[in-house]
Amino acid sequence: MSSIRKQLLDFFEQFADDDARLIKELHSLISQQGKEVYTYIFQILTNLDLPPAEAAHHWEQIIAHSKDLSTAMGREVNLRTAVCDYFCSVNKSLHNPKIIEIHLFEKTARSSTFDALTGLLNRSAFDEMLSREISRAKRHDSNLTLLFLDLDDFKRVNDTLGHMAGDEVLRKVAEMIMLEKRTEDFGARYGGEEITILLPQTCKADGWLIGERIRQRLEEAEIHYEGQNIKATLSGGLASFPIDASDGLSLLKNADKAMYRAKSFGKNNISFYSMNKRRNIRVEYTSSVEIQELGIHAKPSFTATTKSLSIGGILLESNKHLETGTKIQITIPVSQENPLLLIGNVVRSEKTGTGSNHISVAFIDSGIIIKNEISSYLIKHLKDIPDHSAKTTQPAS
Repeated sequence: MSSIRKQLLDFFEQFADDDARLIKELHSLISQQGKEVYTYIFQILTNLDLPPAEAAHHWEQIIAHSKDLSTAMGREVNLRTAVCDYFCSVNKSLHNPKIIEIHLFEKTARSSTFDALTGLLNRSAFDEMLSREISRAKRHDSNLTLLFLDLDDFKRVNDTLGHMAGDEVLRKVAEMIMLEKRTEDFGARYGGEEITILLPQTCKADGWLIGERIRQRLEEAEIHYEGQNIKATLSGGLASFPIDASDGLSLLKNADKAMYRAKSFGKNNISFYSMNKRRNIRVEYTSSVEIQELGIHAKPSFTATTKSLSIGGILLESNKHLETGTKIQITIPVSQENPLLLIGNVVRSEKTGTGSNHISVAFIDSGIIIKNEISSYLIKHLKDIPDHSAKTTQPAS
């Protein structure tokens, strides 16, 4: 998004006195990048936030309106004049516009939108973006994941090395985030050493991979300030719309809770939000399942034996130990024809008296269809139990 916006700003500046060339370049960019470019055009020219299809329609109308104005005036009418007249007199989306040079507006907008130290969005801009992306996710029935990051023991850096050293750490972390996040993601300095990243059309498992790359990059980094080598780590929490929250404020609060959960796991890790108070039916379930650890580097799969199953999680027994916080893919043979592939988060791993490990796993982003399949299996299994007694438990999540 930022690269497209920059290209557009360059075009508007370079071809300010050549509408024919400007329109040609704009249409070329649209053919390369798609209709979303129309949205950015109107954000720059009018500060209106229009969906791509609507923006494309208005653009066609403005090009025709520009030709009509030129014919009526007997001279070429500047494209910007046509845009202003169209939205004031024809479409009437603007009622009292103010004329200002684009580069001056962008300079002012940047100072009110971006954090001066890190170059990330500031808190107010992020809050506005969160509201906008929640509305977009609702409109398109899509996922939206929020990653809430907090630098570990940051106060110690400020207290021992000074606030200038702390500023250098924040700048370096921001650089890492800009390198690892995708162009459609939004990174913000939410406050102090807290950083948020908004990930449109992203499930928690994919969001975790992005967060994990950032966490690992910082863990391995050497940050130098005035001859001092500063080692820094961060903890992060993930929550997703609509599975964890129905609005932006709840999404933010739940991602924050997940971040504190990561701190409680020993810091320097990324954790998922889970609704701890929800109770699920759990049934005894014995089967062999295949486990694959998720991460940047692929690891060989191994088998484990299930002990119990619920909609929210599964209890496994294995000779292999998995650390708390490990993200895994589980192939569960609920039916031989269509085994379930689920993403899980290890929340507990304990040694048993026989030397094996009991591993509690909370499912992540198990959608409605998958939950229904697990529910159907649980219901069928319960019917096979003579007294219909089933264990209820807090899910591992």
